[in-house]
Amino acid sequence: MKPTVAIVRGKFLNRYEMQFFEPLTDRFDITAFGSLAPYHDRFAFPVVKLPCPLDIPDFPYKMAVLNRLCVDAHYLWGLEEKLKGFDLVHTAEIYFHYTQQCLNAKKKGYVNKVIATVLENIPYNNEGILGRRAFKKRAREELDHIIALTQKTKEALLTEGADPKKITVIGHFIDTGRFKPSEKKKTDKFTILFVGRLEEYKGVFDVLEAARILISDPELATYSLRLLFVGDGGEIREMRRMEQTLGMGRFVEHLVASYEKMPSVYQSADIFVAPSKPTPTWEEQYNTALLEAQASGLPIVTTNTGGIPENVGDAAVIVEPGDIQAITRAIKRFILDAKLRLLYAHKARKRAETVHDARIGADKLARLYEQVLHQI
Repeated sequence: MKPTVAIVRGKFLNRYEMQFFEPLTDRFDITAFGSLAPYHDRFAFPVVKLPCPLDIPDFPYKMAVLNRLCVDAHYLWGLEEKLKGFDLVHTAEIYFHYTQQCLNAKKKGYVNKVIATVLENIPYNNEGILGRRAFKKRAREELDHIIALTQKTKEALLTEGADPKKITVIGHFIDTGRFKPSEKKKTDKFTILFVGRLEEYKGVFDVLEAARILISDPELATYSLRLLFVGDGGEIREMRRMEQTLGMGRFVEHLVASYEKMPSVYQSADIFVAPSKPTPTWEEQYNTALLEAQASGLPIVTTNTGGIPENVGDAAVIVEPGDIQAITRAIKRFILDAKLRLLYAHKARKRAETVHDARIGADKLARLYEQVLHQI
């Protein structure tokens, strides 16, 4: 009989992450737990949906209000009872409220083991709300094991006092069968792709400024350049205003695409850019889009912040955050040098296949699950 595993993700239940849990269904009986309206809900295993404060329609200062009312709004009503009988529960983030619920279920004898994946990479972050510091302390002490997304995440956990023997670094992974390269024909038309939240900290204005410089560069006068933003966010109106002010409207396209259509979006691009910038309370934790771009065999320009260097290794050109000139130069080199594009395209695809493939991730998780389940 296969061990039973509950994956608790609430509102954040999504296809991006679940793709490397799906190969585990041959070895484990998996059930996912989401909110009533998670990001995605169709996987190779069943989903149980429970009410969550985050399902409430948006209103001004929604997150600030809900977090202060709940300590953390990632709470699932009825979760503890629903977890009865599971051998292992895999939750996320040590400050999320449903992680406390999972630990409550263990304390009541409903479940055997509880582990958590942690993405946060800034020590003592997310402790400003009353009660969260206690949430994190309890989780560090009572979790049977912690998966750190990156070495940087592990270092943050150790700084906060986590037991190093309870931490394993396992990154995120990608279905390299779905996301794969397309054959590129020699052309003077180039699509520069950005995928993600349209926010200042994601570097969207740096991309626009770099594109403005590239479009007016006399050395690139014979090339047709197109800048494609895929995603939505709080800066969309300001971006459109800036595009019109700079006279870039005909060079820039905005698109919101379903996850099912994203492989073809990447295949339509020639260069991928992800110029994230750190803030006092946030650094890029991994960036799923970088995994998708690597699997799609795109030459990548990105920045030295958060977990990005651990994600891309040597399979991307990495510049300092906010260095628009460096971003511009890197993109320009890719446009002008077909051999360089091909080199980094091959590097990206090889890294996706040998480091980030979902089957590799599933094997790592399976070994960890077995190890934790057999701990006395």
